[in-house]
Amino acid sequence: MTEDILAPGARVDAIESPTGSPIPVTLLTGFLGAGKTTLLNRILNGDHGLKIGVLVNDFGAVNIDAELVEGVAENTISLSNGCVCCEVRDDLVASLEELLSGGRRIDYVVLEASGIADPEGIVMTFLADRYERLFRLDSITCVFDAEGAFADRDNAALAMLKLRQIAFADMVILNKVDLVGPANAEQIKGWINSHLNRVRIVDANYCDVPYEVLLAVGRFDAAIIPEAGNGHHHDHDVEFDTWRYHTDQPMSEPLLHETVRKLPGTVYRCKGIIHTTEHPEERMVLQSVGRRTTISALDNWNARPPATDIVVIGAHKSLDDHALQTAFDACRGVQATS
Repeated sequence: MTEDILAPGARVDAIESPTGSPIPVTLLTGFLGAGKTTLLNRILNGDHGLKIGVLVNDFGAVNIDAELVEGVAENTISLSNGCVCCEVRDDLVASLEELLSGGRRIDYVVLEASGIADPEGIVMTFLADRYERLFRLDSITCVFDAEGAFADRDNAALAMLKLRQIAFADMVILNKVDLVGPANAEQIKGWINSHLNRVRIVDANYCDVPYEVLLAVGRFDAAIIPEAGNGHHHDHDVEFDTWRYHTDQPMSEPLLHETVRKLPGTVYRCKGIIHTTEHPEERMVLQSVGRRTTISALDNWNARPPATDIVVIGAHKSLDDHALQTAFDACRGVQATS
């Protein structure tokens, strides 16, 4: 069972922003590895003059995505481990209040949802009457991975989750189009349009889109969101498991790259902050989605004790803890030979 980061009590009173006006919020959605954190960092480093607060919700024992947010550490809050649409709605509201407290200027908030989150629960929270003076949902942007669009075509529940992430968005960024080519990108758009009418889709690589189409656009319209059903559609037909690896010993980059490359197809995502023998002074970032695995520099350890934290996310009951432990242990404390 997860713990609330602020342990908020039950509240029924209306909540008002300290500025007197509701704070606009952009919600970033999209399946695991689509590029949401890349897009978030583009927004944060844009020349827009806005003071942005960030809420990051990852799925797993360690919120790796929060570590990858650049430049606004003092205005970044990591939401509790778990699916934001089910387990951390109280955290969502309490964290927004915390961002706005203490006299900090916050013009805008960006919420990066977990890659497995169905947007409905988040949207319903934003639309609740008691929060209308605290925040205003300005837009919902879904990042869709062109390379992995049909990777799980035999998994109907997973395909439905991806479609619902698109359905609640007012704009979709079809990311990594350079990896599939124009013809395949058009095929993906056709698949989306065959299920959902009039979806605004923008092609991109590395989520390189103008921030002017992402922030303060007033695009969200509650009238066009999918029918809510019983108030919460996400019944966990798509289930995921996570596994965490931690060690204080340095890891071999080549061996780690090879180990991750050989993970089974039921592993959807592998990511982490790693301490390596090749770059002992630097925090390195491991990112793996689909067939692509990268290890890149983040920053220096400085006063932080070097350590490795890796999170593996896979299909329910598909992760072999012992095999994973053995595989990652074999990468520790050694320098790979060529």
